[in-house]
Amino acid sequence: MHCAAAVSVGYAGSGGSGAYGGRKKLPRSRRPPIHKAEPRPIDRFALIGILRVHLKGGRVTEPTTAVAHWFASSLGMLTKQIEKYDMAEFLERVSRFLSETRLRNILLVEIDYDRVYEDRSPDDLQNAIQATKRYISQNRGRGNKVLISALGKTDRDPRKDLHLTVEIQYYRKHGFGKPGVEVKITGIPSVLLPHKKETKLQYQARQTNLAARLSSARKRAGFRKECENTMALVLRDYEVHLKGVFETDRMERLDTIVEKNVASGRP
Repeated sequence: MHCAAAVSVGYAGSGGSGAYGGRKKLPRSRRPPIHKAEPRPIDRFALIGILRVHLKGGRVTEPTTAVAHWFASSLGMLTKQIEKYDMAEFLERVSRFLSETRLRNILLVEIDYDRVYEDRSPDDLQNAIQATKRYISQNRGRGNKVLISALGKTDRDPRKDLHLTVEIQYYRKHGFGKPGVEVKITGIPSVLLPHKKETKLQYQARQTNLAARLSSARKRAGFRKECENTMALVLRDYEVHLKGVFETDRMERLDTIVEKNVASGRP
């Protein structure tokens, strides 16, 4: 009587060497490379703040015809407010504001939609003021609306710094109860804009690095909050300077708006 020969059987995962033996692990040098997904780029955004200045010393005019006078006195319609600053005096006062807040790069000046001055020099405030004075003199002080657009910068920590575009509008004559001066400030984080003399590849590499450092939603929310705090400081500073150069009755500050996916290029 003969006994059956012993058979060695290996099971998957047991380390046996038979037909059911487990797959051996590849050495590290032979494993396929794992590519990490690049972080999502940070969408460029802008912060928009608006200050509305109600001035002292203006006068109110109402129509004299019977029907129009009834509308004005009963409903407040057709009533106009005329500010005390003429074009020349407003220009003197606003030039002080621009100088004090270091907004010396003037993009344009318009009076009643006529383009009076346009340039992009880094320090051309005096040129813009002189050109506007000449225009006002040639037109004997006539005019109702002034628009001035200027560029500025907050000069803070790179993560908190903003490039600013500031638009100042003045209406000598306007609807009753409306502000005479409105200042609109648009701030884009400087770190999201191309640097001077920076190539396209250098800019893209810097943005990729920034996106990696701010990869989580929490970090990106913190970055935006820092920029919003900077805008709040700008608005408070501008309020102080506006009250210093104009005789103000009251000031309105609108809630800061966040505008997403703004166009490329400087503000």
